[in-house]
Amino acid sequence: MAEAVVKPGNPAASRDGRSSARRGPETREAIHEAAVELFAARGYHATSMRAIANAAEVQPAAIYHWYASKEAILVQLQDDFMDELTERVLEAVAKHDRPALRLAAAVREHVVFHGIHSRAAFVTDSEIRALAPKPPKALIAQRDAYQARFGEMIAAGIADGSLHATHPHVATYAILLQCTGAALWFDPSGPLGLDEVADAYVELVLGSLQAAPELIVEAVEATR
Repeated sequence: MAEAVVKPGNPAASRDGRSSARRGPETREAIHEAAVELFAARGYHATSMRAIANAAEVQPAAIYHWYASKEAILVQLQDDFMDELTERVLEAVAKHDRPALRLAAAVREHVVFHGIHSRAAFVTDSEIRALAPKPPKALIAQRDAYQARFGEMIAAGIADGSLHATHPHVATYAILLQCTGAALWFDPSGPLGLDEVADAYVELVLGSLQAAPELIVEAVEATR
């Protein structure tokens, strides 16, 4: 939809130059970016729709054109994050045939994605509890499916003898929690680049699953 032109005297024009007539995709993106920043800094419950509008430099009416509520914004942020993360991981995994290498590729992409999108990751993981009375079934199903893919790769590695775990389900939970944690501490200005951090995570994950040292080296190199 083309954006409306706001002329002098148009009631849609605000005194500060913002327009409730802004309806284009760039407005939606601005709303998303503002919501992520505010949810990460203040928390979901402490952030108002008006605060999001102010940060996005749009009139509140522009937000309500896209979203009926603040909760709807959070749900969309969750969906977008999981959609893109899943797509990136599946693309990376598809390049390999052996379970250990597929798992290594998934770990690397998960860590890199969380390192690049650290604020969105924090909001996605921490504010899901804010969705009342409970998160949408589709969102939970999406997260469960993502987790299941890691579990399947671990199980396949155990089946072919390249990986070992007494409790694969526990291993899956621990690995995902460990990898997601990169979003909390990774600093782009720190001593290690994101690729180096991802190398370390691949080593840690495969090492925790008792992969052979030579397989770990191969996995790091093959997925880099």
